[in-house]
Amino acid sequence: FIYLFTYLFIYSFIHLFIYLFIYLFVYLFICLFIHSFIHSFIHLFICLFIYLFVYLFIYLFIYLFIYLVS
Repeated sequence: FIYLFTYLFIYSFIHLFIYLFIYLFVYLFICLFIHSFIHSFIHLFICLFIYLFVYLFIYLFIYLFIYLVS
């Protein structure tokens, strides 16, 4: 049961990481083409902050969920 949760956790973790990385890459790509360099640079920082915040939030949520179920 614990093994199953660990496997599920790692799988979702990697899947989420790839998905967010692609989303971030696409977002930056659009920013570079539509906006100016300075504007896209600001967008990069904003996007990175949002990305890290969401990443940590989901990570803590999954960890808390496993802790409560166990």
